[in-house]
Order: sequence, then structure tokens, then C-alpha cells
Amino acid sequence: MRTLTRTTTEERRRLPLSTADVAIRADEGVTGGERFNGYAAVFNSRTAIGNPLRWGFYEEIAPGAFTKTLAEGDARMLIDHDSYYVVSRVSAGTLSLAEDARGLAVDSALDEGLSYVSDLKTNIRNKNITGMSFGFYVIKDDWTLEKVETSDGQTAEVEVRRILEARLIEVSAVTFPAYEETEAELASVASALVSRGDRTAIEERAKFRPELRDLLQLVGASANADGGTATAAGYAPASGEGDARETAAAEERGALAVHSTDTSDASWDGPANSSDLPQEESALRMAHAWVDPDGDADKKASYRFIHHFVGVDGDVGTASTVACTTAIGVLNGARGGTTIPEEDRQAVYKHLARHLKDAGIKAPELKSLTSEPGESTRESSTPEPAAAPTATEPAETTRGDLDARALRMKGLAARYGLPRARS
Repeated sequence: MRTLTRTTTEERRRLPLSTADVAIRADEGVTGGERFNGYAAVFNSRTAIGNPLRWGFYEEIAPGAFTKTLAEGDARMLIDHDSYYVVSRVSAGTLSLAEDARGLAVDSALDEGLSYVSDLKTNIRNKNITGMSFGFYVIKDDWTLEKVETSDGQTAEVEVRRILEARLIEVSAVTFPAYEETEAELASVASALVSRGDRTAIEERAKFRPELRDLLQLVGASANADGGTATAAGYAPASGEGDARETAAAEERGALAVHSTDTSDASWDGPANSSDLPQEESALRMAHAWVDPDGDADKKASYRFIHHFVGVDGDVGTASTVACTTAIGVLNGARGGTTIPEEDRQAVYKHLARHLKDAGIKAPELKSLTSEPGESTRESSTPEPAAAPTATEPAETTRGDLDARALRMKGLAARYGLPRARS
């Protein structure tokens, strides 16, 4: 048995209506009305994720897996995992989550001032909503091998994942409580494999599902027979080599390493995203492009050029193309410019430009802030008009093997909702 500790990609699990015990009950409080009751998860109940005999595994949730997150978190109840349809929230006093002998119990107020809450009640009574689900990050789990008897009387080895600690994001009433197709099961297996970070486990499953082999690029290039752990950036060995890598990352100062992530052109509010960002070095590094070499790595004041959206739970998400473009403008002298060293200015530009490239946007050029002799002379002849932009740039459209692989991985990450490998 090997216990892994990490926080990586969000996973989701579902329960059918009969197991979730979903019901609309009268609210016995002073306000009257009705409440939603059910179970988002059941303890010690073994579920097949994918095909356990070939490319999947069995999974169960240990009692106490949600204890820490219930004490510290602020989960929401949604409909079909859609953040637009917020039914209730812990901090608002409208959602109560608790562990009992059976599992994760959900007790939610139902405000019919929200039109979709009225629809939810009707859909539950008509059995159109047929179960519950929850979104979570695995913090600790155990993977073990067990022998099971197959339908033909033979024995086979299967892997069992026992979730010991999870960080709860949300619970949902769902229309499809069970996986309706193999593709959805495959996505769930892929999420768990990336979270685990075990290359051997991926390779074994890729014998039956070759597309899973691409996941190897998401967990890093190092073998992990030493019992390493997965991180959001990839696989990190548990040996001295891994410690050295963590030390090197912690000592990295100035411009932060270029990396690829999903992007968004949604409206951008830098101060609002910064306020949701926790005072944690890993999150601060992921959200910014530069850290003060002499600053405190755990303080926001040490960081500049925030360009990632941050969720209300502090999770660092997609890169903002608006923020990246604005930040390049600052590098070029807009809004008072920047005082970071020139070599860092160029490296930060590459960081921001990479996100824009991932979004299919050609980054503005980085201007030189030091004039060459003659450049500022106004008596020069009329400058030649800029060449009309072409539909394609030769350097941008030439795709080698590495570019093709990056595009495949971008598609895979989007398909499974997985973290992107660092470049």
C-alpha cells in the first residue's frame, strides 16, 4: 500500500437517486417552505471507475475524508455542476454539509425566489433529476492491489483507490447520476491517473486504451518507482532528487518560468482576482509572472503581473488574454512602466506572450526602452508604412513534432479537464 499526498486536478463522482436518498422535505423552521436533503457521497461503498479489469479501478471513500474541508471550506450546492445555478452556500447559512455514519449528508434551503430552484423541485418530484454528485480535489489516497473472482471463475488483480482526504468544491443535483458512456468513464479515470502521478499505472492502462499514453506528458518524465507524488505541474519524485527540485523552485526569483494553460478573453479585474488569491507560494507563483528576488515568497506584495483568473475558493485557473496584453503594455512603458531589471522584463514578456500564443493571439512586440542614436531624430524622412498584416506568419504556422504534440496535449487537457504540462 502506498499513500499519496497532493492537490491536483478536480474530480467528480456521482450517486444514483436510490443511493443518494434525494428528497424534498418540509422546512420545520420558522420560515417554513421546503428543503433539499440527500447524500453526495457514501462511505466504504466500492464503485467501478471505468473497467477495473483492464483500464479502470475500484474506488471507495473513507469515513472522515471530508472532515477537514467541512471545517475550513465554503462549498456551494449547484445544479449539474454549473456555477450559474447556485442553490445555496455554506457561508450564507443556506447549506449544511455533515459527515454521518453513512456518508456526506446535504441539507439545503430552497429559495423559490430563484426560478431554477422551483424548477429543481419539480424536476426532483418528476424524477428528471436523478441523483447527486460532488466535485473535489484528492489530498490523500491509498492505492492497493486486490484479487477478485471474474465471471468465468478465474481470478484477476485489480487496483483499489481509497480516498482518505478530499477538498470539497461543490455538491450538485444532477440529471445523469451514472456514467452514460465510456468516454465519460475514461475522463474520470484520466483525472485520477494524473492526480496519482504514477507513470507505470498509466502505461499499464494504455495497453487497453492507447489514448491514455498521452497522460505521460502531463505527469512529467521521471519514473516513480520510489513512490513519488503528483503535483499540478507534473510528477515530483519523493527521493532526494525531488527535494532538490522543490528547493530549486522555491529559490527561483525574478521572472517565473513560461508555462501553458487554458486561456480566456473574459473581462478582467486584476484587484478582484488578487483579493481571492491565497497567501500561498504555489498559488502566487502560478498566478503571476514575476517575484521580487528580495521579497517574501509567501506575500502578495512580492509579486507582479497577475494574469490568471482566481476562483472564490482561491484556485488559480485560466490565463487572461486581456491581463497578458495589458501587462505587455506596462512592459512597454504604459501606466508608468515597470522597474524590474531588463533581463526580467524580457523573460516576463516571453511568459505572457506564451499564454497569448496558446490562445491563438500574436503578442504585441516588446519595445526597446533605450533609444539608439538617430532613432529620436524628427528630421528623418517619412517612415515607410507598416506592412499590411498577413493572414499567417511563417514562423507561427510551421508545426514540428513538438508543436503537434503540444496541440494534442492541449486537446487532451481540455477534453478531460486536466492540468496542462509545463513547457
